Amino acid sequence: MDNNGNPIPHTIFISLLSDCNLACDHCYARIYKEKKILPGEMLENILLQAESLGSFIFMLTGGEPMLYPNLMEILSGHKNSFFILITNGTMISEAVAKKLSGLPHIIPVISLEGDLRETDKRRGAGVYHNVMNAFANLKNNKILYGFSITVTAENVELIQVEEAFLEKYPFGAKLGLFIEYIPTGRSHDYGLSLSTQQRTLFRQWFLNLKERTNTYLLHLPNDGRLLDCSRKAGSEFIHINPEGYTASCILLPSDKYSVSESPLEVCIQRLYKDNEEDKHLCETSESHPCVNYRKRLKMQYKT
Repeated sequence: MDNNGNPIPHTIFISLLSDCNLACDHCYARIYKEKKILPGEMLENILLQAESLGSFIFMLTGGEPMLYPNLMEILSGHKNSFFILITNGTMISEAVAKKLSGLPHIIPVISLEGDLRETDKRRGAGVYHNVMNAFANLKNNKILYGFSITVTAENVELIQVEEAFLEKYPFGAKLGLFIEYIPTGRSHDYGLSLSTQQRTLFRQWFLNLKERTNTYLLHLPNDGRLLDCSRKAGSEFIHINPEGYTASCILLPSDKYSVSESPLEVCIQRLYKDNEEDKHLCETSESHPCVNYRKRLKMQYKT
């Protein structure tokens, strides 16, 4: 909290740019008709303002954040903060891994879809091989890193095949994210969403897996719901898009408050006020575990 009782988010999601070297079918970032990029000066200003307020965790995504100009150089000047770099891994060469080894406050988390077939199907031929090379480069350079798997109705059962998944799991990583597909972006597909039964069975498998590994695992949005994270959007975390607009969550895009027009602290205060006023929109009959997804659905129905 600040001196006026307003919350200061400890985590800030920043979509650095919309551009990517892949074209994944389900990517939420594919909402822009034109390429967007957060100016370097604005990024530096956001980090300085956020750190002065007390924010210290930054989730960097895109598009592909490794395409962002001079990113490592910018982040090297903020070693008192913690950066989680959500990347497709295709640009993590041996040289990049060596550079990251000198920046322990940056944790790369590589996205994939599970096995070779599913990853190359949704991300492009050869991507799985590139991802495995990235994991090897990070491991060889003794870097702390993680993996992120998008769980869909198409791959949820394949992920749970022990002999196939555990053959490479957990890819040498110490952090693992299983993120349920949420329909968003220009090419969303409601058919990829998990059914209630699929979600229940996967949750049981996940909890069993969690007990048998020393990797820190999260199943989102389910674990987020247990932590009440969705309801804390706008207070404990916010999102900033490539145009500088702030929103309480990446699933709730907004063009109301921009860091190019107002100080970050003011944007946070306004987001929190809006979120408090819209709390009733979270209560719907929709059974999806993500509160903000349910809120977005209700907003769509309302309009």
